[in-house]
Amino acid sequence: MSTERPGSPAEHESLSLFGRMPLTLGEREYGTLGAHGTCFAYAIATWCFLTGGYAAQLVGAVQGMVCLVVGNVIGVFLIAAPLSMGCQRYGLEQIDFCKPSFGQYGARVILVFYLINMIGWSGLILVMFGNGIQNILLALGQQPPDWLVGAGVALGIWLSYLLATRGVHLLKLFNSIVTPALVVITAFMFYMLITSYSWQDIVTAAPLEPYDDPLLNYAIALELGVASGMSWWGGIGFLARNTRTRRNAIYPEVIQLGIVFGIVCSIALFSGLVVGSDDPTQWMVPLGGVVMGVLALAFVALANITSTSISLYASGLALRHVPGLHQKAWRFIIALTIVPLCFFVIWPQELYDFGDAFLAYNGTMHAPVGGILLVDYFFLRRQSLNLWAIFEAAPSGAYHYWRGFNVLALGSVVIGQITYFAVYNPFTDAAHWIFSFVPASIAAFVLPGLIYWAGMRLWLRDYAPTEAPRPGGQIITPNI
Repeated sequence: MSTERPGSPAEHESLSLFGRMPLTLGEREYGTLGAHGTCFAYAIATWCFLTGGYAAQLVGAVQGMVCLVVGNVIGVFLIAAPLSMGCQRYGLEQIDFCKPSFGQYGARVILVFYLINMIGWSGLILVMFGNGIQNILLALGQQPPDWLVGAGVALGIWLSYLLATRGVHLLKLFNSIVTPALVVITAFMFYMLITSYSWQDIVTAAPLEPYDDPLLNYAIALELGVASGMSWWGGIGFLARNTRTRRNAIYPEVIQLGIVFGIVCSIALFSGLVVGSDDPTQWMVPLGGVVMGVLALAFVALANITSTSISLYASGLALRHVPGLHQKAWRFIIALTIVPLCFFVIWPQELYDFGDAFLAYNGTMHAPVGGILLVDYFFLRRQSLNLWAIFEAAPSGAYHYWRGFNVLALGSVVIGQITYFAVYNPFTDAAHWIFSFVPASIAAFVLPGLIYWAGMRLWLRDYAPTEAPRPGGQIITPNI
């Protein structure tokens, strides 16, 4: 239990930095360099190499580069626009930002999918961290034991726990060291690629395991890019909440998580095509040589720790919504988030093999949620929220809806998921003809947003107008 007096500055800091209280400008860590550096380090983890490796199975270099860069930028922008603007303006944690759309308890439904996203991504990149350690030993002429990858996952969990429990400032400091090294390593890997193979070799390299239909391959690769961009939904609110200006909330996310991520995915795509492997930890050493290859693996592994730490931190803030966890110690909260990751210690490769299906899950979940948030924040509420009502659990609260749930919003999410699978089934690769022209994630983003907009205007008009913060008063039943 805290020994600080209620209302003291130290207690407020713990409730905001390690809790859900809105952050003031003075509590936010990220200026321009900090925002770009953190987004870059967050992006350049092995999930970008993983995404590029998946694309190498389907399409060649030029098509893949277009799909990954353009798709990522589209996906990130659509998802980031409401979260970046709203979480930055009000200093809100991400799930709290969902309450005006989904209701006080409806936001907890989104919380479940949010945690699955963050924990799933963390587990996948921690397995890549373990694979990186294994391949470092192989590059040094050692034969690693079978249990090494699982042990690497356990080590990554421990390091991420240390960073996440010490706050955003240490994350920012860590990123200031890792980011410059990642820039150099990424540039060097691209240099080694183009000096080891001609551009003609790269653009003429055949995909690893394409389907017979070229149009289907292209459509799936584009969907992979868009869904990857939308997969950043989980971390965008956390990053924007800690920035001091709106410019620093949106530009670094679009530039680093969209453009730079797409470019590095393309490097992974090129390398996968010419080396013949979709596992990035296997082609870094052949391209860079033992010394630079090992350094590349080491710094990418460190970036994995950064990405996992951000995911754990954001997941910990989200867990504050669970009754009984509001006032628990921060270390205990972070420890809860790492419990599911222990399965990746036991079955690292088995769970890693579900990576492509997990990417598809992100598209089915975050596309409809993103469409609803964009419509709600920009078109219905005109970027003005009732901050008091977000933390008001009483039935009279402006965002309580029906027993705490906005059934219209939740129903729209379900419609969006059905739409996604009707357009494209990622588990069977069965596709509707419209998939050749419209990515499934875009369809699952637009249709729920339109349904939600029409429903709020026609049936729930009392909730649709702009709701400015009230100047004073008292929260009757606080939920924080």
